[in-house]
Amino acid sequence: MKIEGSRVIITGAGSGFGRQMALRLSSLGARVAALDLNVSALESLVQNDPTIQSFPCNVSNPVEVEKSVEMIFSKLEGVDVLVNNAGIMKNAPLVNFLNREDRKHPLGVWDDVISINQSGVFYMSRACVDRMIAKRCKGVIINISSIAAQGNAGQTAYSASKAAVEAMTKVWAKELGAFGIRSVAIAPGFMDTAGTANALEEKMLAQWIEKTPLRRTGSIDEVVKAVSFIIDNDFLNGVVIPVNGGLVL
Repeated sequence: MKIEGSRVIITGAGSGFGRQMALRLSSLGARVAALDLNVSALESLVQNDPTIQSFPCNVSNPVEVEKSVEMIFSKLEGVDVLVNNAGIMKNAPLVNFLNREDRKHPLGVWDDVISINQSGVFYMSRACVDRMIAKRCKGVIINISSIAAQGNAGQTAYSASKAAVEAMTKVWAKELGAFGIRSVAIAPGFMDTAGTANALEEKMLAQWIEKTPLRRTGSIDEVVKAVSFIIDNDFLNGVVIPVNGGLVL
């Protein structure tokens, strides 16, 4: 599928991966609908590229998702690409013996991570694919997973949510192929982003870099290039593309 002229939804488009995806795909001629909770971040994005249409939306709220997707399909007259990028990273061990008040993994952390990273992907794909099929729009769902889907110590909720994303990606590839809709995931390793910096201490990040064969973190641009590749290759389906510098957990 050609990027030029394609109609693209990107969640979590206000910052990080999502912002760069929106700007890159728009510059290549795509019509981009950007979703994010952060209204000011969306405003900044549109100031940078006025052709991008913004839609404030909480992807963990199925009612908001349905309304936003309905508006986007109406304005763009269909959608060809859905990039499920919105997500959060919160770390916590299953049992923290250093916490004297409550050693167990916080339920709030579990609920927050699962509701956005896992349920948000489900809600967006559910709403979007139903309309794509009704309007006979062929295209692709691109889910942003993580190397943590393989299981990373201290990330029970995050790893579980990303493993679920990869499972859904493979299920949808089997279910939707007959409709001309592909489903592919990208699993970044440790990247040079604010999220990585906030989630990991500098010493711990340095240890992960040492274990990475390329001896560095990845860049946002390297993930964005993977998105472009997936859109462009119409026979790529049901796989998880690792963008991790060769690191294996």
